[in-house]
Amino acid sequence: MRAEALAHVGCVKVPPLAYGLHRNDVVVDSRRLSTTSLVPRGRALFWQGEQQSQKIEIVEGVVRAVRLLENGNRQILAFYWPGDVVMPTQSSCQQFTAEAVTNCRVVLTPTSGICHQDEPCGAHQVLSEMLSLVLTMGQKNSIARIAWFLLRIRRHLPEDPRFARAFQLMLPRADIADHVGTSLETVCRTLAEFKVRGLIDLPNRKTIRFINLSGLAEVAGD
Repeated sequence: MRAEALAHVGCVKVPPLAYGLHRNDVVVDSRRLSTTSLVPRGRALFWQGEQQSQKIEIVEGVVRAVRLLENGNRQILAFYWPGDVVMPTQSSCQQFTAEAVTNCRVVLTPTSGICHQDEPCGAHQVLSEMLSLVLTMGQKNSIARIAWFLLRIRRHLPEDPRFARAFQLMLPRADIADHVGTSLETVCRTLAEFKVRGLIDLPNRKTIRFINLSGLAEVAGD
């Protein structure tokens, strides 16, 4: 799938915090140094190949980790949901751009260093997510991968107050396709098929209702 241009007009990264504290200097609770930022949809929090020297906690919204390929395509490696923390990463290990899928509110906290032994860096976080994805993609067809992904994100989706027992489907269908390694057409066709089979309902394009979880899990092969 062709890449969506990240460097579109108005797409600028969130300004980093002042950074320069040494480990022995950090005697103040880091939460007092944190700042809250509102990140509009489509804006990059940091870029591929750039050192990311702070922890980023997602409070509201969704962030995607996007790897831009030389041929202009992209691969979405992982998603970060409310409560997730993106750990700092050295520039030499920074293999993805973090981009807001929706309007987001994040807390930025400076750290005393990168790649502590007791904490994984951002690169290791994404690698862990990718191992699960690679295993799934190697063992399931595209329909099963889409079912697996819906079940996986279900716990992260906020309720949609407009519809009973429904959730806001916060991810564009193109993002789902990029992440599970299939086409946008396949995702749209599969979701429509799941609706016909009574596995899910789609009150509108941004809302999903899970009707038959066990049936969806059977399709996913879980």
